[in-house]
Amino acid sequence: MIAPTHTTTPQNVPHDAEAETWVIGSAILQPSILDDLGWLHTDDFFADDLRQLYGAMVEARRRGEPIDVALLRKQFTGDDWAARIAEICHAVPVAAHWRRYAELVVRLAKLRRLAAICESGAADAIKGEAEPDEVLERVETDLAAMRATGERGEPVTIFDAAMAANERIDAIIQRGHGGGLPTGLPKFDLDQGGLFPGELTVLAARPGCGKTSLALQIAAHNANRGRMVYFASLEMSAVELATRWACGESGVSNRLVRIGKLTQDDTARLAEAFDRQARASLEIHDRSCLTVATIRREIRKRVKRGLALAVVDYLQLVTPADRRLPREQQVAGMVRGLKETALEYQIPILCLCQLNRMADGDDIPRLSHLRESGAIEQDADVVLFLSRHEPTDAEPHNAILTIAKNRNGEVGSLRMTWDPSRTRFSCWQPEPHAEFARFAG
Repeated sequence: MIAPTHTTTPQNVPHDAEAETWVIGSAILQPSILDDLGWLHTDDFFADDLRQLYGAMVEARRRGEPIDVALLRKQFTGDDWAARIAEICHAVPVAAHWRRYAELVVRLAKLRRLAAICESGAADAIKGEAEPDEVLERVETDLAAMRATGERGEPVTIFDAAMAANERIDAIIQRGHGGGLPTGLPKFDLDQGGLFPGELTVLAARPGCGKTSLALQIAAHNANRGRMVYFASLEMSAVELATRWACGESGVSNRLVRIGKLTQDDTARLAEAFDRQARASLEIHDRSCLTVATIRREIRKRVKRGLALAVVDYLQLVTPADRRLPREQQVAGMVRGLKETALEYQIPILCLCQLNRMADGDDIPRLSHLRESGAIEQDADVVLFLSRHEPTDAEPHNAILTIAKNRNGEVGSLRMTWDPSRTRFSCWQPEPHAEFARFAG
């Protein structure tokens, strides 16, 4: 058996020539092991010749062709190749311990990729031409991509998937709900189940419709109940959000607070609201230059402490990883990054979004009204539209929450009431008819 020896090139690139040779030799002797090496990729090999041999064998196995020395010599001609194949066969007399060597090859490949990312970041920093945040963003984006692709899971049978699904349903039955995070909007939570872990929910509206107020209301509902919430605010300061939250819970008009016309009772109610805030589990990150990588990092730090929900306000203000890309590609990268973050840390992410100008002429927003809509519509699990209108006799409510997309549920709409003085939304309930009011409990 070849003892694993970690060798390096003069450039200190980690690799193990003997481990790579052992994997190739074992595959020549026992081609069936390739069926169990779906997680070992061609680019995991450091040696170029071994990389080519492995790729050829994987392709031959895919086509159903027999793999042996004769096949390899036919495909790789020349004395040098003949000598190299003979050397491999001589070095590996038996197909044993191949899995341990393959795992070593993958581990060292990851280290090489990590070194390359760090070296690239160091080179950009040393040049001194790019902004520090841009270099940091590129490095963090590359590291996040490496982390996301690092777990090379193997396919599962439908039997295993069915058993896992059955266990999940049993758990839902036992706890009495589907595991979604409540929003505090009873009708929405009853019909939709709330916001689910691993899902990206986009809440979109025209400017001034109250999307920040609704997002803060959902965040506060959970933070007041001991669930940790991270709120990335790129538009409003933490003080402004805290004031809006206190006004909503105390019933004191935000306008009166702003102009300083408060009664003694108003002041007392605000003090009580601020006292409740002090005990809530909400952390506000109010920077105007947040990137997806920064948001991901802040989420990662809090997941270990039991993070239940992350809110991003709002998408178009997030700083792109690469300002040189067209705007549509920038937004696509940000949306995909948020979706990957929700999946990786299994938390719901509520991301606010602006509608484009096409929405100004329509009463009900549509998916095409999303700014840079392609990627948002594709990657979001749920898309909610918030719209407001003047109440009428026929439509006494003054706001509508439209579920325009729901990957795992139904679409529809929810009639709501907007209270501008408290900057709060509530589910609209029709008033009972006067003739039947006396029968209402």
